[in-house]
Amino acid sequence: MAIATRLKEFLDQHGVSYEVLRHDPAFTAQQLAASLHIPGRQFVKTVVVKLDDQPAVAVMPAPLRINFKQLAAAAAAKKCALASETEFQQLFPDCDVGAMPPFGNLYNLPTYVEETLAADRMIAFNAGTHEEAIRMTYDDFVRLAQPRLVRFGEPPPAEIAAQARAAKPRKKAKPRKPKKVVKKKRAKVRRKARPRKKVRAKRRARRR
Repeated sequence: MAIATRLKEFLDQHGVSYEVLRHDPAFTAQQLAASLHIPGRQFVKTVVVKLDDQPAVAVMPAPLRINFKQLAAAAAAKKCALASETEFQQLFPDCDVGAMPPFGNLYNLPTYVEETLAADRMIAFNAGTHEEAIRMTYDDFVRLAQPRLVRFGEPPPAEIAAQARAAKPRKKAKPRKPKKVVKKKRAKVRRKARPRKKVRAKRRARRR
């Protein structure tokens, strides 16, 4: 299947520069980023969600996942949930299932983009098929998609736990107190005083 017709016509109509990347079939954003030798943070994944039962598009770097409470709050919605495969297949009739491009406005859907995506000058994303992707500048994407930039992405649970462990200060080992060396005092031995008479007698005997 070729690039989604609606997407190609839209990009060509606006005269933006983009590159078509062909690759082996891949079904997750992380697999596709690895296949194309692109950093995961630069590859965009498109997730169809329901905000108060109304479909919308959430766009974020491949390594992140959606924090549904944050996205609902940013969209002023009471609840946010994933759309079913049947639901988003009907919304994107010219795309392979799960290969939707991040242009919700092409399909009359509001688009929400994770703020951190702006950190990279270039982004890549599915072009409506599992065998082709498109790379273009982030600025051109934002100009054409007209999304709302909000914070709703978070790392997977395992990565969050690892970050928490790394940030936790290690307990410093208490310095050991030096042992007190108790010096034993030697008892003074008192010599008995000799009688003076005997001492004098001995001295006289030596003189003789």
